[in-house]
Amino acid sequence: MLKRILCPVILMFALVLSLCVQAYAADFEAIEELIHTKEVSKIQEAIDRLETHLEGKPEDGDALWLIAKAYLYLGDRLDDHKEETFETGKAYAESAVEFLPTSPHPYFWQASLTGRIGQTRGILSSLFMVRPMKDALDQALELDEDYADAHWALSQLYHQAPGFPLSIGNKKLALQHAERAVELDPKNLDYQIQLAVALEYNGRKGEAILILEDLLANPALRQEPELKTQVAEHYADFTK
Repeated sequence: MLKRILCPVILMFALVLSLCVQAYAADFEAIEELIHTKEVSKIQEAIDRLETHLEGKPEDGDALWLIAKAYLYLGDRLDDHKEETFETGKAYAESAVEFLPTSPHPYFWQASLTGRIGQTRGILSSLFMVRPMKDALDQALELDEDYADAHWALSQLYHQAPGFPLSIGNKKLALQHAERAVELDPKNLDYQIQLAVALEYNGRKGEAILILEDLLANPALRQEPELKTQVAEHYADFTK
């Protein structure tokens, strides 16, 4: 009799636990959607929700890298306190690396925020940031060789950094990583823009212009005003 009573109770508990896990995952998904709106008020809402979550679970690696991402998106859209905002995000990313060392996400956002800090401080600081950025991105790819964001970021790094002997700038590697990112996610607008930039960097301006023309005709670009501006600027520059 006791066994008959306990079985339904156990099954009910398992069901409730499963629903709680699903709700938890859905909450993170909803928070990431707030970040992707690129609206300051909604990004701040995402940060507030994550900070509340982290008060109870300070070692939650997924929440830590997600809030690091939120601070990067926020800093990109602020006129003041940019460096402070990026520094806060980087601290969260470093904690994420500590508590979630087998995931590529913390390393990617650590690298991205390191780069933003360097850009904010100026060219000399940016040069000192190149190596730690590359190391973090390499680690992300070591954990997941198909991590498209890391290929995209490495393409930018190889394109923007000075070449030898000052730094690691490399035209060939900039193009290889851009091509790999697009191969992994052909519809990603950021990746396509970077591929056009890398092609032009390698003297293949005609191919770059064709990609930009396709992007300008892509209805998805109309929903991304920041990216649309980038495409228009590159197109104007490449077709001078």
